[in-house]
Amino acid sequence: MACNSCAKPFSLLRKEKGCPGCGFSYCSKCLDFQVFLPKLNAEVKVCTKCKNLSQKPDETKKVEAPDAYYRRIGALEKKQVGTSTGNLDLIDQEITARLQKLKEGRDPTPIGVSDETVRNRLQKIKGNMPTSSDAEIQARLAKLRGIPIQISSSKPYLPPPDTRTEEEQTNDLMKQYLEQTSIDTRYNDEFNGVISDIEGRMQRLKGGTSTPPNSKDQNVESEDEEGAVNKIVEKIKSEASLEQDELCPAKVAELPFCEICNDDAQMRCLGCRYLFCRTCFEEHRDDDDNCNRYESYNPPKNQNY
Repeated sequence: MACNSCAKPFSLLRKEKGCPGCGFSYCSKCLDFQVFLPKLNAEVKVCTKCKNLSQKPDETKKVEAPDAYYRRIGALEKKQVGTSTGNLDLIDQEITARLQKLKEGRDPTPIGVSDETVRNRLQKIKGNMPTSSDAEIQARLAKLRGIPIQISSSKPYLPPPDTRTEEEQTNDLMKQYLEQTSIDTRYNDEFNGVISDIEGRMQRLKGGTSTPPNSKDQNVESEDEEGAVNKIVEKIKSEASLEQDELCPAKVAELPFCEICNDDAQMRCLGCRYLFCRTCFEEHRDDDDNCNRYESYNPPKNQNY
């Protein structure tokens, strides 16, 4: 470090000392002024700056303005001189007058605008918006779909639960099949009658004799209702048996081998019903799954593997 007054570095011969007045570092040669300091109530050696302040205590310190202040003041003076009408020609004066009128006629910018004012302005811009009720919207949707309004407005229909017994359901199903069979038989009879009538007319137009329909075909077509019902019952029974066969498939022949090592099985686990040899069963044993008990197993003799 160096002295704040002479800027010489400190050394053994030039020791660093502090000024009691300002607290800055000085060498011993720069602290050569004996001055009385009121805060210490004693005479001490101080620097040149503290000495000058002690000699003129009543003189106020002058603070000079920065250069930016003077530049700004000069720019304002030039602007005032430039805008004076005395130094402008007619065109510049006219432009200045127009600008002044525009400034005077302009509305001041509102500092704070409430939410209510903004909402009212938006409402004026949008205008009166048409409001539609739920009934009108449903009527429009029904018209677009092409369905009556009453049907669209009604609540969806939920069928009641079927409380009939199985016997009642079977009887109703048989009754439905009988009605369908009678309708089919009546329709077939009417259709065959119309066909035979048309064939007879065609034969008469050709000049031949119409051949009566085969009696065997008539007997087949006019099958009684009881036979049709029996066929329907047999069909239902066969379908039920097929479903039962699908649900319970045929049991596959069991192979007499261990499930793990494929050696000859010697015992069956009573928990999982699988076949094991004695060694693999000890590995498979599990008390939590009830696989801790077994029974001896003898493979069938009439099968060859």
